[in-house]
Amino acid sequence: MKKYIICLLTAGIILQGCSKFEEINIDPNNPSTVPTELLLPPIISKAVSTMTASGRRAGQYVQHLAYTGGTSEGDGRFNLDGAAWREEWNGALRVTKDINQMIKLSQEAKQPQYEALAYINKVYILSLVTDAFGDIPYDQAGMGNVDGLEFAKYQSQEEVYSKMLEDLDKANTLLSNLPANSTISKDILFNGNPALWRKFANSLKVRILMRQSAKKNVGAAVAEIFNNPTKYPVFAQLSDQAVLTYNNSTDFYTWFIQNPPADGSGVNFGDNARISEVMMDLLNKSKDPRLAIYASPTRNSFKANSSDMSKYVYRGQRSGLSSLEQQAFYKDNNLNDGDFSVVGKRIRKDNRAFLMTYAELLLMKAEAIQKGYAINGDAKAIYTQAVDASFSKWAQVGSQSQLDNPYIDDNMKNQYWTEAANQYKPEVGLKMIYEQYFIDSFLNGFEGWASWRRTGIPTIKPGPSILANIPVRYVYSDNEQNNPSLLDWVNANMGGKMPNQNVKVWFQP
Repeated sequence: MKKYIICLLTAGIILQGCSKFEEINIDPNNPSTVPTELLLPPIISKAVSTMTASGRRAGQYVQHLAYTGGTSEGDGRFNLDGAAWREEWNGALRVTKDINQMIKLSQEAKQPQYEALAYINKVYILSLVTDAFGDIPYDQAGMGNVDGLEFAKYQSQEEVYSKMLEDLDKANTLLSNLPANSTISKDILFNGNPALWRKFANSLKVRILMRQSAKKNVGAAVAEIFNNPTKYPVFAQLSDQAVLTYNNSTDFYTWFIQNPPADGSGVNFGDNARISEVMMDLLNKSKDPRLAIYASPTRNSFKANSSDMSKYVYRGQRSGLSSLEQQAFYKDNNLNDGDFSVVGKRIRKDNRAFLMTYAELLLMKAEAIQKGYAINGDAKAIYTQAVDASFSKWAQVGSQSQLDNPYIDDNMKNQYWTEAANQYKPEVGLKMIYEQYFIDSFLNGFEGWASWRRTGIPTIKPGPSILANIPVRYVYSDNEQNNPSLLDWVNANMGGKMPNQNVKVWFQP
């Protein structure tokens, strides 16, 4: 019996020791489940990075920018294949895995505020993907780690838009009925303000509805949003717009120069991406004060007149020239590579990325009114507010001068409106709206390119010997083209032929 008792005591000590050993080996700083709010900053940051990366590529296709002749031949002259868009596809789709985890954790923890934000971020990131690529996975996107879902099911772009609108409605409803004690932490976009997230969700809903307006009658749905601000609040002032401000010294907006050049210009005159001739012509013809915001003076004019802005020269680059065409252009016009404008100082010193602007929303409202949707308001008044809102994105920074950091003040706004050509004219109203949309979306290449594919405005002029037509879609990445789900979709819905860059996506007329 004594031996039996000793055995029991020994076993108890061993079990107790195991229990304590397990407790000791639980790292409180490395929990097995990530708190929901910790997923939010990287999701927002990665989504915004997807948008900002579009500045050079999609922004070049729509001719916000133009590459120098012969530089980056593939992008500049459209000699492209599936490898060209590999990271645009892979990077964006990777974010959805974290978004799915955020939805799951928020539902389990009964945190409707984070569930709503997850839906909004999912819609934002996948709206960029479907606008660029067309048909994509939506319901099963980012679920490759789930058994049986290794190859996500593809859905038509029309269905994807419908699903996105449903998720935005879910988010709006969740945020409108939050418990009184709900809080949002780690929010790097709206600083934990659920009212601003609601406005973003509903403004984004307008963007998605208008995107498909050439293919579907969206008038009633758009009018319902604008005419019912209690149920569907949208951006109502400049401070509402979705803008990510970078607050550290390592993760700046993509165009930011951390080490400005010694010449005092604040720009990178050697950048291969120059302001396009199309953008420059639009800004010049209307004496638009955004010219000195978007564009640098030419290097030659800056060197000759560094402290006298009145003598600066601004010149756009023709798109799609070959090396020989570029050199011939220099010779014929007595120019050299120092006679063209690159991205300006204000943007190079800025730390903001614009996901969706107040001006964009107002321009879509003006378009809807001009088209006869049953929306309260006057198209001319809304158009004027939109352009002013675009100007107001570039207010003075502190006490910095125009020479230090260009800005747009009230006098410049007023001067713009004294030009008769800048006054809204209903007979060409849509053209004016679409041109302003193109200008306001500068460096948000996805948005400018999507608008141009929907409207055909502005008229863009590729070089005389481009290697293919201007792309109207991104091509599925070379890796994705081996996905059996995509192959099945292409066989069933695209006649068995993988679409190239010149096959329109569904929303295009």
